[in-house]
Amino acid sequence: MAILSLEFLILVLATLTVYYLLSYLRAPRILQNLILLAASYYFYWDWFQWYPLLLLALTAIDFGLGHWLYKSTHGKRAIVWLGVFINIGAMAWFLIGGKYLQRTLEITAANALDIMPLLVLPIGMSYYALNGISYLIDINLRLAKPSTNFVDFALYLAWFPKLLNGPLERARKFLPQLAEKRTVDTETLAHNLTLILIGLFRIAVLAGLLTLLLPSIALNDPSAHGALVLLWALLTSMFYLYNQFAGYSDLVRGVSGLFGIELTRNFNTPFFAKDFSDFWTRWHISLSQWLRDYIYMPVSRAFLRKNPSRTNIPNLIVPPLATMLISGLWHGADWNHLVWGALMGLFIIIENVRMLFRPVKAQAAIPLWRRITSKVWLVALMGAATVPFMLDLIQTRVFFRQIVKNWDGVMFDWRVLPILVLSLLMDWFQNRNNDEMVFRKWPLWLQAILLAAIPLAMMVIDQLQSAPPVFVYP
Repeated sequence: MAILSLEFLILVLATLTVYYLLSYLRAPRILQNLILLAASYYFYWDWFQWYPLLLLALTAIDFGLGHWLYKSTHGKRAIVWLGVFINIGAMAWFLIGGKYLQRTLEITAANALDIMPLLVLPIGMSYYALNGISYLIDINLRLAKPSTNFVDFALYLAWFPKLLNGPLERARKFLPQLAEKRTVDTETLAHNLTLILIGLFRIAVLAGLLTLLLPSIALNDPSAHGALVLLWALLTSMFYLYNQFAGYSDLVRGVSGLFGIELTRNFNTPFFAKDFSDFWTRWHISLSQWLRDYIYMPVSRAFLRKNPSRTNIPNLIVPPLATMLISGLWHGADWNHLVWGALMGLFIIIENVRMLFRPVKAQAAIPLWRRITSKVWLVALMGAATVPFMLDLIQTRVFFRQIVKNWDGVMFDWRVLPILVLSLLMDWFQNRNNDEMVFRKWPLWLQAILLAAIPLAMMVIDQLQSAPPVFVYP
């Protein structure tokens, strides 16, 4: 069941109807949460019938380990590592063991649909596994107590708006919302319907138009294209990826908010970041915060305990490199994603070392030309690192060879430019006002036009599309 589908809309509306009816009848909170849990498991079952069993098994294991960990007086570290091993091991089975079985088993066209879902990483697993790990670590650090309600904990891992692509939620923030009375008033409805519209605009209009024009198809065969075409294809692919994933995040936040459950904002105008560290506080925010809290900070503290000096060079190098390598593995257990992670880590290391010799200045104190230049360099280096994220290493080498040697003068597709400008313009409004809801402050007549234009544009673009997206964020 795709997020942009009639089936998903029916599921949301049906669940909302029952949920609001139970709220009107003042039914017990546990009954409301049971309805939400049933809808979540149905949503997951619709992808593949065995997926809910795997999710339920990991839910029961993490729930039990949380209580064991909290009550235990010794061996806590071993319990945490057991939980990490089980959650990571389950992902590794599908990432590594599944690939091995695909090579050794005879998979014919007749049985592919029945067997393949058992041999590849189940959708959403990389999210709910990390949620389970953070839950156990927080209990060990006494930042949270174990949930005493299995239904609530199961809903925390399975909540269908965030199940496929996040955001990654902390149990200490999410579970209290399930234990409280949730009120959805007029202002809440307006806020979340606006989020849904923003998400639909990014996914179906901006990303949809980029898919329709297919400027990034050159990346499928970089050897057949010149430097200008490849560079333009890379840039448009980055904006396609951004609008698709940021739009998805806004959409599911809006859907979740209709039930009175708030999800973390996952994107905050990343192309207006001042440097790479700032970029990762704006892009996939929930994952960046997870990596910061559970990878970067523990590694950094280990180095600072030995040498708390600001000039502790190993502390400036190892934590960001380890963090971004793990981020690369999370995105894909292959060499090209490791190279991407290594490049991201290297860029942050260079920034860390550079700050030792050049004090940080407020953005207002930096000349405009330098701010623009730094952003251009940021996008350029980010684009260079994105190549191995999208292509395997062989194709990556071909891409850069063409960039160096093949300036054939063939021009790119100018029709994409207005879409890129419109995407940046949306971000500019939000960034300038420091408000993602800035569009609600516009005149009512303009809001009405946009409200009518977005669904109409969605229908037209959907009818025109004839090919699947070139690249989908994992």
